[in-house]
Amino acid sequence: MSGTPRNTSNKIRAVFKSRMQDGKRCSGSIPYGYKRVPGDKQTLYVDEEAASVVRRIFDMAASGASLAQIGQTLSDEKVLIPSAYEERYHPESARHHSYHDPYRWNTTTLTYILDRQEYLGHTVLCKSIRENFKLKKRRAATPEERIVFKNTHEAIIDQETWDKAQRLRKRNPKKLPSGTYSHRLAGMVFCADCGSRMSFSSPESKHRDSDVVYDSDSSWQCSKYRNMYVSCTSHFIKTSTIEAAILNAIKAMTKEIIENEDEFAEQLQAAWESQNTQVSSESKKELHSVQKRIDELDALIRSLYENSVLGKIPERQYQRLMAQYDEEQAVCEARIAELKKELDVVETTKVDLKRFIKLIQKYKNCETLTDEMLYELVEKVVIHSASGGRTIYRQQQIDIYFNFIGDAFPSQIEISRGDKKNLTEQQLAKRKKYQKTAGENRKKKRAALREAAKTDPQAAAEYEALLQKGRERCRKYAQNKKLAQQESADTVPIQFEPSEEMKGESA
Repeated sequence: MSGTPRNTSNKIRAVFKSRMQDGKRCSGSIPYGYKRVPGDKQTLYVDEEAASVVRRIFDMAASGASLAQIGQTLSDEKVLIPSAYEERYHPESARHHSYHDPYRWNTTTLTYILDRQEYLGHTVLCKSIRENFKLKKRRAATPEERIVFKNTHEAIIDQETWDKAQRLRKRNPKKLPSGTYSHRLAGMVFCADCGSRMSFSSPESKHRDSDVVYDSDSSWQCSKYRNMYVSCTSHFIKTSTIEAAILNAIKAMTKEIIENEDEFAEQLQAAWESQNTQVSSESKKELHSVQKRIDELDALIRSLYENSVLGKIPERQYQRLMAQYDEEQAVCEARIAELKKELDVVETTKVDLKRFIKLIQKYKNCETLTDEMLYELVEKVVIHSASGGRTIYRQQQIDIYFNFIGDAFPSQIEISRGDKKNLTEQQLAKRKKYQKTAGENRKKKRAALREAAKTDPQAAAEYEALLQKGRERCRKYAQNKKLAQQESADTVPIQFEPSEEMKGESA
């Protein structure tokens, strides 16, 4: 039996696993951007020409470019794909010789490059597993199954660029059809109530006859609003409001760091620990409750089975109740797995204050929110439902989650009574200024149309229509004024002249 195919397979697998646990490579393939030297099959050396392409791919991903945009850029610049590059410059190690176009980069190749930890200088082994020796099919290994040896060769990408690129890849903004529009915040704005991504409304999608663009044209609302299956409110918010809140939060943090960096770090650390403790406490409480319910279901199932065996319950009721208990138990077990995973994340995640403070110090004197600032500092933005309606007292909570520290820094702004009074005065002044500007613009437009009407028949027709519209408006105004005067005359009390008898009586 020792020579059976199964035993032979197990022995070979054990040999490979032993070699991998010692940090030795068992595969002949090497990542694009590296090369081997004759006589050394284990050490990777940087291939500078290919490595420059790898750095550029990561830089573009870290700046927010999509995989399709990166691929199109490389294709337009006639950069050789990895297979064509290996075939031309390293034919001895080339493994793939069939490709449609040597310059056509696809998203699969770019995903393969962006996923490889080897570019950080690490050796990653056991990346795929064959479950059955009879089958050739392999599956991707889980992160726990992989064997990683850190800092075994020269890195092409630094940790900061890697982390930034992976964060922006998680944004995964929705792929839009031709003719539609996206925004730099796409994939980063979420609804606080249902957790869905917020959908973006672009000014270009309004298609007005005039060229007027309002601030509210660029806005966000919950993607589940008016959904026939999931009910959620609009959560409408302007893009300018979100960007202003992010910029103000960054300015507030830079101010705190300038005034007292150590105290600011202590406050963030305390807030982070308090927040994690609360989340952990709530998760543990729910975990205990769900586990208790599973124990109760076990007791109910045991009792139900005994009653069925003793004939105390009909078979039909037994089957129905057993199916209900089994379904509820499966839901509870799934929830327990989720809660344990959440607790593991809370316990293993650590706040990286030093890295965050070093990063935010780059933007001490920021006045505008740039793409680089946004992608380096902000993880996501959570929008709550607004209060105050469509008035100047409208308030809306915005939770800004920063990279490395989460939402430990408060971002909600409270408006005091004094601020409300100032807002009212500002709103009235803004309205008067708008009315004045609109009146001046109408006069200028009318004067220009009057001049053009002297020589252009079409302009003359437009000017005549404008005059007719004005005459109609004046006619309606005069008619309404006359009706108002008549109503006023009808309601005035009648004054009687006193008679001679009344005068005599009064005398």
